Amino acid sequence: MIMPKHRTITSENTADNFGDAYNAVALQAFEDGHEDIIVCNDDVVLTPYTWQTMAEDLKIIPEKNRCWVAARADYARGMQNIRYQQDGDRNGTIRHASENSIIEVDVIAPIFAHITKNAWINFPPLNWFSDDIQCLDLQSTGGKHYISRSYVHHVGSQTCGPDFKQCVEDAKPWIQQNRPELAELWFKTT
Repeated sequence: MIMPKHRTITSENTADNFGDAYNAVALQAFEDGHEDIIVCNDDVVLTPYTWQTMAEDLKIIPEKNRCWVAARADYARGMQNIRYQQDGDRNGTIRHASENSIIEVDVIAPIFAHITKNAWINFPPLNWFSDDIQCLDLQSTGGKHYISRSYVHHVGSQTCGPDFKQCVEDAKPWIQQNRPELAELWFKTT
């Protein structure tokens, strides 16, 4: 699809995991001269204010050490989930008060998220946990991640299928071999 006044580039996805697919597209965008990108899943719907709010937040968040700035969504984990009730939020309201805050976090899911060329490091070759590992690697270099006030509707993790246990099992061997410290944390059996 070609949008009026927008240059679009279609890339064939030859990767067999999210990490490699994200890396290929991001590195191509950077090679083409872009200094920053939005990673956007193919199963999100923007509101009329998603981009405007994200752009405002990017002006507010200090650029120094800024890595990922991610939108909130209705199908996301932890504080990135629009339904997550934070301290000070009250039950029975239409919106949580915390939705008006930008939040610094350790890990985001790049469902709809901004990052610069200078901050980028490659994702590991995984479906599940690739974003966690990349975020932690960026954080180990002093990088900071934020949840924006912006919002997208996320249809939700349909690509890998509904067998979440299998998704975890598929990622385990690579993590155990390449990141044993994380395997010990994430796959403890007690």
